[in-house]
Amino acid sequence: MDQYNTDFHPRLLIVRVGQTVQFKNSEDTLHNVHVIDTVTRETAFNVATPVTGAYDYVFETASVFDVSCGVHPSMAAIIVATETPYAVVAERDGAFSTPRLPIGDYTATVWNLDPSRRSSRVLTIDDTTTELNFDGGSGEL
Repeated sequence: MDQYNTDFHPRLLIVRVGQTVQFKNSEDTLHNVHVIDTVTRETAFNVATPVTGAYDYVFETASVFDVSCGVHPSMAAIIVATETPYAVVAERDGAFSTPRLPIGDYTATVWNLDPSRRSSRVLTIDDTTTELNFDGGSGEL
């Protein structure tokens, strides 16, 4: 995740539990990265990222994290740490693609910044499944 133009890039990042994420500062101004677990409200870390500096962090638990910069309160991002390799970020129109899921039953969760637009449902993948459809979007396997 990078910091430039007084913003976090990308604003939504999906990571796997156990994955190292580098938080970079590509600007010539001081920033910090304050990451809070949205479930527990505990701070995961809060570090300064000096000019052209970076900080590496390993997300050890699956959760959703708020990211902010205390130096620039308008800066915000979200990190979703997940154990599944099938998590994807949808396009603006809701379209997405994911690697082929093995045959079986899954709980699919659609996560949105707006809690009223979040949903979860059980779906069955068989050898003929090529597309998934959710409210607001569809995707190819």
